[in-house]
Amino acid sequence: MSRKQHSGIFMMEMIIVVFFFILCSSVCILVFVKGDRMSRDAADLNQSVLIAQSVAEVWKLEGPEGLKQRFGASVSTQDDASGADGDDAFKTDGDEAAGNRYVMEFDKNGNLAEDTPEGGGDGSASGKIYTAVLSADEAESSAEITVSREKNSVYTLSVSRHEREQG
Repeated sequence: MSRKQHSGIFMMEMIIVVFFFILCSSVCILVFVKGDRMSRDAADLNQSVLIAQSVAEVWKLEGPEGLKQRFGASVSTQDDASGADGDDAFKTDGDEAAGNRYVMEFDKNGNLAEDTPEGGGDGSASGKIYTAVLSADEAESSAEITVSREKNSVYTLSVSRHEREQG
């Protein structure tokens, strides 16, 4: 009779150990998932900083014409950077008086999205990943560059341009 009680206690102890193992393993999995997410966010931030710096340098040296020539920037007439649809978020117009907002699209490597073939050659869909919007105030010689990924702002950079006095 006492033998059955010992096996029951042993069984309860094993069940508790199994549940404890499950709990510990789920915590470990959550830690690795969180670490992976943080790594991806850091990579997005790094790429966004590089894109914003590139756009800022071109704007400071060459102005809006440099943005159009080097990045294929289009002039946006929409005041809000977040549109209802990702592809139709920015309505473009050739008239610069409508606004000083220039929209550029980049792939996951920071290259122009229009220069990247669909599929990217590595089996993954490439295309547009990052959208950089430069809002320029030509009177103040300043601009704000916002780099977004999938409608979420990742990085914003404020830039000012100083004109050299000739003489």
